[in-house]
Amino acid sequence: MVPNLIGAMCAITWHIYDNQENLYGLVSLQGIFTFIGNSTLALAAIKIFRGKETFE
Repeated sequence: MVPNLIGAMCAITWHIYDNQENLYGLVSLQGIFTFIGNSTLALAAIKIFRGKETFE
């Protein structure tokens, strides 16, 4: 998860400083979807961990 987050932050930072002003909405959208994707990945990992914990 951490490499995904770091890669996303690098991409977003690059987009903010390199893109035209009319594309800032897309950069924000990319950031929102990255946050949602990483959050759901973290929740899935917690759910899997807790599920394995109860079976042992």
